[in-house]
Amino acid sequence: MAVSQLGGFNSLMYYSPLVFSLVGFANPVAVGTVVAGVNFAFTIVNLLLVDRVGRRRLLLSTVHLMAVALVVAAVCFRWIRLGQGLEPPPARADEARVQWPAVVLLLAIVAYVALYSSGLGNTAWLGSEFFPTEMRAMGTMMLTVTCWASNIVVSSTFLTQVEKTTFSGAFGCYAGVCILGWVFVYFCYPEVKGMALEDTGHVFQHGFGVKRAAEIQKNARAAKQNDVPEGA
Repeated sequence: MAVSQLGGFNSLMYYSPLVFSLVGFANPVAVGTVVAGVNFAFTIVNLLLVDRVGRRRLLLSTVHLMAVALVVAAVCFRWIRLGQGLEPPPARADEARVQWPAVVLLLAIVAYVALYSSGLGNTAWLGSEFFPTEMRAMGTMMLTVTCWASNIVVSSTFLTQVEKTTFSGAFGCYAGVCILGWVFVYFCYPEVKGMALEDTGHVFQHGFGVKRAAEIQKNARAAKQNDVPEGA
């Protein structure tokens, strides 16, 4: 849950009009609205895929690409002429207002938002499946607290981070968080697609449960195949 916030998504959503105005877009609010629309559309994609593809596979397929999109955005900022502080640069008669790095930046941000919404953004809330029934209420509360505490940290430090490390540094930092999140998912996030809630309580009895969850699902598939009558 912390990675879903510390990866910078809500900083981008909160400050997208500022970012797009700094890079030269004439109507940054409209551009930010388009990005928000992408977020909404790919949230629906997540709802359609999460039970078919699986939580773990969906995360492994998207989180590292989020990092790639953030790195592209960080590189684009190295090519964009910015003003002093957080003010747009003065316009020059011999150049277009929106330069090609700003367009690539927008595409990278759209890709990042699409990947986030179709993977990490919604799947993180399914972590409550991992808690035993008697602890699910407390576990869900801790997930919520972690989410909003991380949100406060990343959103309240964004402007300071930009001033200290530039936009490239901030986006690069978020990319690093996404890489760490992908590593965590690979080694520590078990797949519980199709498992009964009672079975998920056994997943973490031995370590982080990645192999144990795979064994439970394999046994469940084998049992299901054995129950199919011959000739069916």
